Amino acid sequence: MSPTIPQRTSKMPAPSVRPLSQLTPFEQTVHSYSTGPPTLDKNDEAWDFFPHECNLRFESATEGPPARVSYLLKVIPKQCNYLQNLHGGCAATMVDVLSSTLLMALSKPGLYSYGGVSRNLKTTYIRPVPVGMEIRLVCELVHMGKRMALLRAEIQKLDGSVCVVAEHDKANTDPADTKI
Repeated sequence: MSPTIPQRTSKMPAPSVRPLSQLTPFEQTVHSYSTGPPTLDKNDEAWDFFPHECNLRFESATEGPPARVSYLLKVIPKQCNYLQNLHGGCAATMVDVLSSTLLMALSKPGLYSYGGVSRNLKTTYIRPVPVGMEIRLVCELVHMGKRMALLRAEIQKLDGSVCVVAEHDKANTDPADTKI
């Protein structure tokens, strides 16, 4: 069964440098999406993490080594692209926020007590995650030094099939005057 593609709302697309009448049909289609992909939400809200609405639940955590945390959640329409699969940007946001919880839990004064800032967030999308699917997000600490930390994350189906793999590289932002 193919997904139902949502219709555009009355939201105005971005201006065009050429008159619309001079755009090819393909350009017109691209232009119609210039404000972002259509959403399933009747208020035309963009995707976000929406932890309460997706029933985010803490599953487990271990201090390690390696330190790990896992969460369960259900993919909701607000988190999806127009094909009704988890949006890549939303998946990256989930990894960013939830992997940082592990780092903050392991922090000490002067060492990631503010969570640090992302230097690099590499996400590899292996298979789609459809709306309504219950998923597990597992985060693991690979390395935590005085200045840099590296975390690894996976978004999995409940049967263990891996859908998204991510590496999250963070820099410590704690003030220099705090003791390590």
